[in-house]
Amino acid sequence: MSKCKVSFIGALMLVLTGTTAGAADLGDDYRGSLKDDVYEGVSENNRGWYLRGDIGGSFYDDFNMTDTDKAAFIREDIDDKFMFGGGIGYNLMRGFRVDFTLDYRGDADVFAQLDSGTAPDNEFTGELSSLVGLANFYYDLDMGHRITPYVGVGIGFASLSMDGPDADDSDTNFAWALMAGVDIDLRANWKLDIGYRYLNMGDGKFDDSKIPGRQFEVEDLEAHEIRVGLRYQLGCLRDCTPTPSYESYK
Repeated sequence: MSKCKVSFIGALMLVLTGTTAGAADLGDDYRGSLKDDVYEGVSENNRGWYLRGDIGGSFYDDFNMTDTDKAAFIREDIDDKFMFGGGIGYNLMRGFRVDFTLDYRGDADVFAQLDSGTAPDNEFTGELSSLVGLANFYYDLDMGHRITPYVGVGIGFASLSMDGPDADDSDTNFAWALMAGVDIDLRANWKLDIGYRYLNMGDGKFDDSKIPGRQFEVEDLEAHEIRVGLRYQLGCLRDCTPTPSYESYK
């Protein structure tokens, strides 16, 4: 991963940590409300299903490419691209939740070059897209404020497609992910999700369109993602027990 990406990801983690610490330093009487009201917290008895939608950027890490003869490519490049997706989840118990997501990553230009003396066709060009489905497990560090840090892990599949003059093929691999970020309560049943995700999509193998029997392999396909999303809780997010009114005491 380039120094620029490392610096960017590090800065994001510092911002997220600082935001959470700042909210905690405001004291027990402040619950991070946008209108300085008392934050009611999440009801233990009203956890349930939620829907989510996400957008963001995928910053691909360096990868290695080989062909059937295991010839070493002397140059490999892939462009960073956007992603979007959605899913459905369930709050299991206080602090734990699970969701199932399906994300699409747009066509990223891929270029690789062999030593000119090692193969009849010494360059590879194509466009790589991916559809990734994950089962994700999270732990929310509930601090009693509207800003809630979380960590998570995901496992699933990555369907990779390579289109271009040198390959028109697809491959499906095991995929896994690590996540960290913060949830911010907006208003009843809505949360803003800002986070980082490391995504490993395995190795992609694609048949050469020009030379029968030849195959290209993209090894260690990894992405570092900055994601922003919205979650909508189906049902009561906070305690739905009615507050007794003045009329009830008459």
